[in-house]
Amino acid sequence: MKAEVDCIPCMFRQALNTARVVTSDEDVHRRILAQVAERVIDLDIDQTPAAMSQPAYKIVSEVTGVVDPYKKAKQESNEAAMQLSEEFEEWIEQTDDSLDAALHIAAAGNVIDLGAGHKFDIERDVRELMERPFAISSIDKFREELKPGCKILYLGDNAGEIVFDCLLVKLLLQYGANVTFTVKSGPIINDATMKDAKTVGMTDLVPVIETGGADIGVNWGNISDEFRSAFEDADVIISKGHGNFETCNESVGNIYFLLKAKCELVADMLGVELGDIVFKSNSY
Repeated sequence: MKAEVDCIPCMFRQALNTARVVTSDEDVHRRILAQVAERVIDLDIDQTPAAMSQPAYKIVSEVTGVVDPYKKAKQESNEAAMQLSEEFEEWIEQTDDSLDAALHIAAAGNVIDLGAGHKFDIERDVRELMERPFAISSIDKFREELKPGCKILYLGDNAGEIVFDCLLVKLLLQYGANVTFTVKSGPIINDATMKDAKTVGMTDLVPVIETGGADIGVNWGNISDEFRSAFEDADVIISKGHGNFETCNESVGNIYFLLKAKCELVADMLGVELGDIVFKSNSY
């Protein structure tokens, strides 16, 4: 997916939002925005929105010295989501279509996105989205492919959200699938890392591997051999969230995109309304 001019003000907004997480010092905020502006002058727009946004976070860390601005927020998101996990797991078990329910909860968890800059309430918003129909659903195709021994690579997204991914992963295991989950190799926004995977119990369920980089989505020039091999070897790939959609929508593979459309550009590309949830096969 290629960036557009609309992504430029978004880059400033992400930088300012992150700067405000680190400090209330407006002088620091201005320094950060000034450096972003310098970067924009020579910006190559012929790249993904994810790659285009990445420098904003690097600048914040360089100016403030804080490598992981969202560390506390990630911990809080994990804790809040884990408090809801047991109730939602029971809901999945009791509903008429457990697979659809688990996909809905996982998609609803995509609301936990600090990079998008929108306000959210985990419990309220996840409950609301659980009841909302998918704007696009490839569940019938997915159900046909979900056979014992099916190799699924699940591209994880955010902390907190990973708790609801666990519920979907548990169900996929009941179908006999072999699931591998991926996390980032270092902090970027509120994306899940190996620490988060251990905290919420994902490492107790399935093998968890790192992408090889601390990048928004998948930076194909900065991935590990392990990740590349798992991606190429998978029968099915579940790509979670905006960053993974932006960087994988043109990739070769049997990919299902599971997300909430949180910006107009992504919504338009998917052909849905802003705020819709989607479970879309790349061959849909």
